[in-house]
Amino acid sequence: MDYKKLSEGLSIKIFSYLHDPVGWKVVKSAKQMSVSSRPSTDFPGTLYRAEALVEVPAPKLFPFIFRAEYRNKWDRAVQSYKLVDTIDQDTFVYQSITHSYGLGLVTPRDFVYLLHVKTYDGDLLTTNSVSVDHPAFPPTPKYVRGTNYPSGYACCPIPGNPEHSKFVAIVQVDLGGKLMPSVIDSVMPMSIMNMITDFKAGVKSLKGNTL
Repeated sequence: MDYKKLSEGLSIKIFSYLHDPVGWKVVKSAKQMSVSSRPSTDFPGTLYRAEALVEVPAPKLFPFIFRAEYRNKWDRAVQSYKLVDTIDQDTFVYQSITHSYGLGLVTPRDFVYLLHVKTYDGDLLTTNSVSVDHPAFPPTPKYVRGTNYPSGYACCPIPGNPEHSKFVAIVQVDLGGKLMPSVIDSVMPMSIMNMITDFKAGVKSLKGNTL
């Protein structure tokens, strides 16, 4: 598989999702964060966009989003998150294994996906991800294999306040198995909100040390 070629088209798509204002409906909100959704054009499911304000400069915040040494500390939804292959300095393959969630409605899933890091003018920092096949990590009967359709994270400075950042998550996932779409739609917004809450709590706990 040509991971580099895949990452180029992927980055263009995530950039468009970050900036397209059309069709979003807020489905969950709390203080300084929200989750919006619209129908996905990548699969028969839902595209989610979450936004939050974080009181950390974007360049310091960005590695905390995706690097395994940080993600394993703050993301309570995953039981394992690891780098499994390095394609180049900006392109990687990761595997994550989730805990069950939705009060047990969703059993643990595993995901294997490409992650490409791209920086744009204006200090927009992004990760761009999509599920891939990797010879070292075929599906296993121990977990249901989930699929990440084009997804990613982004952060950028708040205009006029570069010590604070806007964090955006683009999420579209097929959890696999035999789950009804209504079950997925019922658990995903809260799962995304929980992820952001864990992320912000993790940032706060490390702010005086690593960040």
